[in-house]
Amino acid sequence: MNLINHAVPDPPANAPYIPSEVEAKHYLYGLPSKARFIARSSLDVWMKPTGAEAYLDPKELTPLGTHRLNEVWEHTVGPVMDGYLLEKQVQCKILHPLRIGIAGQPSPSAFILVGVNHGTLSAELGIEVAVHCRSILLQNNIDDMHVIICESKFTRSAMMYKPAISANPTAIVRKPFSTTLGVPICNAKTPNFEGTGGFFFIDTAKPGILYLLTARHVLFHPDKEENILYKFREGSGQASMKVMLMGEAAFKARCEGIESAINAKEIIIEQLHRRLAVAEEMEDEDDANAERKAVKSKMEEAEEAITAFKKLLADVTRDWTDEENCVIGHVTLSPPIGLDYGDGGFTDDWAVIQIYPSMIARLNFIGNAIDLGSAEVDELTAWMYSHPANPSSFKYPGDRLLRFHGTVSDQEMFRPDPRNKDHDKDPVIMVLKNSNTSNLTVGHMNTIRAFLREYFEGKPGKMSKEVGVFPRNSKSGLFSERGDSGSVVIDAIGRVCGILTGGDGTTDVSDCTFVTSINFLIKRLAAFGIHANIFPLPADL
Repeated sequence: MNLINHAVPDPPANAPYIPSEVEAKHYLYGLPSKARFIARSSLDVWMKPTGAEAYLDPKELTPLGTHRLNEVWEHTVGPVMDGYLLEKQVQCKILHPLRIGIAGQPSPSAFILVGVNHGTLSAELGIEVAVHCRSILLQNNIDDMHVIICESKFTRSAMMYKPAISANPTAIVRKPFSTTLGVPICNAKTPNFEGTGGFFFIDTAKPGILYLLTARHVLFHPDKEENILYKFREGSGQASMKVMLMGEAAFKARCEGIESAINAKEIIIEQLHRRLAVAEEMEDEDDANAERKAVKSKMEEAEEAITAFKKLLADVTRDWTDEENCVIGHVTLSPPIGLDYGDGGFTDDWAVIQIYPSMIARLNFIGNAIDLGSAEVDELTAWMYSHPANPSSFKYPGDRLLRFHGTVSDQEMFRPDPRNKDHDKDPVIMVLKNSNTSNLTVGHMNTIRAFLREYFEGKPGKMSKEVGVFPRNSKSGLFSERGDSGSVVIDAIGRVCGILTGGDGTTDVSDCTFVTSINFLIKRLAAFGIHANIFPLPADL
């Protein structure tokens, strides 16, 4: 932004000062929310750009990372600051430890960002508040952080949603916006090219940071990106590859899904009114009362659901319509796609995304879990029974969330437990996944790997070996569709098998999905120095 014609008065020296109108407007230039700056605790002086091209350098927010504050924030510093702000009647909406710096430059400074309601705090009082909050940091031996106060645009930030309880009528339609597995994602530059986030993990060498693994080809369009190693180097000035929650088609489909849910409940209410009219004509008063009672209960339930659906649609439209609000992280690492890689011969097709704590944090993270709510309990349980005489190890969780519990070894993938048989009495592993396009599906894993070969410009590439997953049966439909790449595949008890990397087939009932083994992926991450823990908990963030 050019500031060559904007006058900025000289600030006082050696003290926090009231910002000019120009500084208040542009101090946090670069942040998507266009937050208005109020005050800060530091003595830093904002320098107006000078010269023939007086342009502002955009700022960006980055994770705090490893810091002494981590040990005292949640139980000491945070509560004390919150108590002080309440006492001063400051309408604070967010206290956010993070780093703020010039976009792309190394070593951004650490701050507590205090967000307040628009028009509720003057710059004079803001300085007093910022300085006092800074004193709380100093009292706890945190001397390398300052406090910045700005106005917040919304009542709450557009964090991804925590999964709703089963009693909430919106539980299923809000699932794509929640932190359960099957997150629809895309490269921010290609929102029409979509895929699915696989699973979350933490790197034990970098505590407090959450990562998401997916297939490389979801984010690096094969026709638009070179097939070379991508490695983001923090502080190098390198532009990051942003990752969005949902592309254009996915967002439109989810909104239409909520609207369809509203329409469905309205149809039910119309029918209930007709049913009530019939009850009024009944000669038997007991029958009429029974009908009225039943209709009243169903009517209240439908009306409650419509109210909840409309609120969700308003929230989703507010939080996620602006693409800038949909950025959930950036790619940190992705090796080139390789075929027949290493001893295992799998396709090497994966990418690591660092998730921003403004999107997923302790508040809304539940660990790695698939929300099973889109299928009825009895229906899904029947799907997971590979043979009527063979009791399944699958048990529908009380909260709908099937959590990770271990991994399936390659040996078992290729040689399933003989006690688990399919309808032909052959050993089988029943698996499921939740994904961007086909949502929750069940299939059975092949007991031998397929050999795959891709052709480039008519020339054959290397042969790769993949684990296949077939549809549950000939009438169940596809296990996966376009847009499902990257999704995680797990067995009946939550053991991880791998991530979906592709498929093959000529008809809707015989397509096969291919999965890259979790064991291979963990080894590949380790080869790049990543000590992946695929069972992260909220307390790890």
